[in-house]
Amino acid sequence: MSSQDFANELTIAWHKESSKVNFSEVKQFRALMDSFATLKSNFDIEEFHGMKHQVIFNGEGAWKRTPARCEISDLLVVSYDNNHTTPQIRVTFIQAKKSDEKHSLCQGWPNKISQTSFKANLEQWDLLSRRPHVLPHKPFHCNPNVLKDAILPSIGSIIVFHKISPKENNLFYISADKLTPLSLPKTRFAKLKTLTGNTIRTIQGHKERVFACCITTFAESLYNLEIGTPIHKEDGLTVKEDLYRKEFRQWIGNIIFTHVKATKDSDSIEKVSSSERVMQFLEIDNYEDIENPPALLVLNNNNKINE
Repeated sequence: MSSQDFANELTIAWHKESSKVNFSEVKQFRALMDSFATLKSNFDIEEFHGMKHQVIFNGEGAWKRTPARCEISDLLVVSYDNNHTTPQIRVTFIQAKKSDEKHSLCQGWPNKISQTSFKANLEQWDLLSRRPHVLPHKPFHCNPNVLKDAILPSIGSIIVFHKISPKENNLFYISADKLTPLSLPKTRFAKLKTLTGNTIRTIQGHKERVFACCITTFAESLYNLEIGTPIHKEDGLTVKEDLYRKEFRQWIGNIIFTHVKATKDSDSIEKVSSSERVMQFLEIDNYEDIENPPALLVLNNNNKINE
């Protein structure tokens, strides 16, 4: 199976699932998760329900609260490829938004970021784009540098659901740092606009997709490990980067361990195989249960199910 196969199947599933429910942020996000779930027979993928979690940080901007507090994301995504001497692993925090406006964004694909705007919570955008140190709000637990010390800014990402016709929905993806307030807002709820630039950038040798114009291009980029920051072991890292990745792998491992332990009682081992496989490549000796783990999606693009 290729990235195009994955993208095409997710697109079909998404149009089916999203049309079943009301056009609300919560319903469309659930439809997206249900769409991922329908691909399990052909792809090594699984999703886990989880709790929403908040962090405290020093906000910026005229709208800021002192201290600021908001959700870190709606979904934590782990995508990996174990078909290498060193497995490749990417992670991203995705915040979902809904726009009541119609967006037609694929004219410049795959080269340029399309120009558009949408209403959002600027506090959430500030968190994911500026990536300050955070203090997890109990019962959530994470390292204070979980966003700040990532080498790729797409550790913080946003997807925006929107309508392209009365009966058809779509979405676009963007790295949070490629957005900026439309004007000079003084309240937390205002419009963000996309920044100009290319849809791909390279940082320290890592290719990163910063914009995807629709569900199909988003799915393909996710499958190709172009979204999120790397956390796998790698030669030539600084001491700081190596420690960040190791701590992140431990945290991810604890989250997966907790989810897998909970699902094994009611589901088959086959269902949790993708998560159990990625745990083998985290290279962590021991895992611990954590309280109220966040929602999680695990995707292995080295698909072996149909072979």
